[in-house]
Formats: sequence, C-alpha cells, structure tokens
Amino acid sequence: MVFDIEQANADLNCMAMAIYAEAHTQSVEAKHGVAQVILNRFRNGHYGDSICEVVLKKGQFHGVWDIFTGKHEYPSHEDLLKEKLIAHQVYFHKVPNQIGQTTYYFHDDSIKKPHTWGIKTKKTKLDNLVFY
Repeated sequence: MVFDIEQANADLNCMAMAIYAEAHTQSVEAKHGVAQVILNRFRNGHYGDSICEVVLKKGQFHGVWDIFTGKHEYPSHEDLLKEKLIAHQVYFHKVPNQIGQTTYYFHDDSIKKPHTWGIKTKKTKLDNLVFY
C-alpha cells in the first residue's frame, strides 16, 4: 500500500475544519469524538469516498457549510492548526477510540436528536456532544 501524503493532508485539513466548526468550544476528548465520527463514516463507505467528501456532503456538517457560506467567521490559522493536530491524532490512531467503530452521528445536548435519524441508540456523551 502506497501512502498518499497529499491525500492525507487534504483529509486532515477537511477534518480540522469540521472539528473547529462542530466542536471548537469542546474538550479535546469531544473533538476526538467528532474526528472519530468522520473516520467511522469514511470507513463505512456510504458517506463518501474521501474524508473531504464525508465532511462536505450536503446536510451533514452544518457548521462547515456555515463557515464556507460566510454565516460564521473562518477560523484563524492558529485555531485551524490546533484542530489539525487533533485530527492527526485520530487519523493516525494515536488516541483511543472513545465512541466505537459504528458511531456515525452526534449533536449538541442543547438540541433534541433530529427526528430524521430514526431510532438511534445513545452510545456516549463527551462534554456537550451526544454520540449515536
């Protein structure tokens, strides 16, 4: 297997943007959870053929779309680099997977679980993020 450094860098950048958009005020553990959801979705194969496809899939990571459409401010280089380091830890399996291999969804506990998710079982909660 040949390692594609350019693809890995693109994957890490997309994952970092999603971590920032969805969890920049959360703990490192919750950020790891968001990154793991992205990695789980990628491995599943039904959410996209790359990490960037998973993150940019319409209707999935609303915070990312809010940044790209100007609804929210673009993160500073320093903030994005911090999130990229978090992404790196998960991408290269440097931290334990706290949410499991089949956890594909999360939401902030200040909102109700979207009804479009159907029957999903809560797996864990990290800070304000509930994972299913």
